[in-house]
Amino acid sequence: MSKVLGSIKNLDEAKTLLDSAIDIIDLKDPSKGALGKLEDSEINLILKFINKKKLTSSTVGDLPNDENIITDTVQDISETNVDFIKIGVYEKNYIQTLCKIKSSKKLIAVFFADKFIPNLTDLETLKESGFSGVMIDTCDKMLGNLFDHISLFEIEEFLKFTKKMKLISGIAGSIKREHLDRILELNPTYIGFRGALCENNKLRDSSISKHNVESILSLIKKPTRISANA
Repeated sequence: MSKVLGSIKNLDEAKTLLDSAIDIIDLKDPSKGALGKLEDSEINLILKFINKKKLTSSTVGDLPNDENIITDTVQDISETNVDFIKIGVYEKNYIQTLCKIKSSKKLIAVFFADKFIPNLTDLETLKESGFSGVMIDTCDKMLGNLFDHISLFEIEEFLKFTKKMKLISGIAGSIKREHLDRILELNPTYIGFRGALCENNKLRDSSISKHNVESILSLIKKPTRISANA
């Protein structure tokens, strides 16, 4: 069964998700872009509160294709208690740069369906360099959701590649309720949400709603049906 990742922007939202069945709490600032990074002090405050009770991830920000800048940011986050670090791949030539990035934490490369779709060679290259996982998201949230940029077949192929290489896989990008059945059939490692969890589903900057969190979880973590022969 796919796990659920929920993105938060502050301590109050962390408190909401810690009491839920969300599997991974993702730290990011949606006001700063697709992978906007929270301030270091906020990251540390939230991680101290979570206290390893759930898996956590943090974004590094929407960074330029600069090895030194990416390395420094990853190193800073690596010194925290976060489990995964998510790094954006905005153009194909980012891949060679990311292959030089090392961390004691698990690195996740985030591709954007409205930028370009990785092929098998791209994923093999990242795997060989030490990346633990990859995900598909959308960069410009004003241009629609994931399915406005990529077909179900392309997502299926992407996930086949990740499973072949034993990479963690993630699917995100303004995922809506009507998309869930199709995605769940493909069984990515996790499905990521921000907008769908917010009080105003169309405003990612609005606060997370406990009701919406539970609503999404009810669609994904359905109780296993007991066989009539059991």
